[in-house]
Amino acid sequence: MFRPQVMPAGVQESYEEACARLGVAPRPEGWALWNTWGEGDLEVTLVVSAIETTEGLLENWSRGRSVDPVSPLPSQIALVRRGWIGPMTLAPRAAHRAGLAGRPLS
Repeated sequence: MFRPQVMPAGVQESYEEACARLGVAPRPEGWALWNTWGEGDLEVTLVVSAIETTEGLLENWSRGRSVDPVSPLPSQIALVRRGWIGPMTLAPRAAHRAGLAGRPLS
């Protein structure tokens, strides 16, 4: 997720620069980036307007609730971009399958 006043750790560009690079207009509420797979296992990033839904999902994961994300509604997807954009947070079940689960969250 990125917002006008808060960019993810490690991102050196401004919010406006990130929006321009992605090809979306800056919004006061910001954007959520969902990295997923398209047809033929093509890596894609969805630029999603559903900030509250994404925050809720991340909060659940931080509390140890391994819930799978639902797909955003088509109206919430502003842009589909080829390739993954980081930094990324793996879903708990995806991290476990990839051998990156570590210790359980408490």
